[in-house]
Amino acid sequence: MKRNVLVLWIQLLVALSIMLSSTVVLAASGPALFIEKCASCHVNGGEAAPVNPADKAAIVWDKYFKRGRHPVALESRISEADLEAVIEYLMNHAADSDQPAAAVIPK
Repeated sequence: MKRNVLVLWIQLLVALSIMLSSTVVLAASGPALFIEKCASCHVNGGEAAPVNPADKAAIVWDKYFKRGRHPVALESRISEADLEAVIEYLMNHAADSDQPAAAVIPK
């Protein structure tokens, strides 16, 4: 009986850890990061112009960030991994992609 209870607890802990790790992955997706990290400036009427992934071709997004063209230093605002996820999101939904998209930032 005690062994069965122990096995059930272990299964529960494994299930909870899987659920929590998948939640973290979902929260760190490109669109979610785009909203979390970029929306504060890129909303209609914000400090910066509104941005849509489909505003540019994928190569343009890539070069924009690789050449450090963003006017604000992003290092203090977003981790390198998060920035890569945002850039990937922008490129995957760019004007020349199979799924061009308007911004997910609320107006």
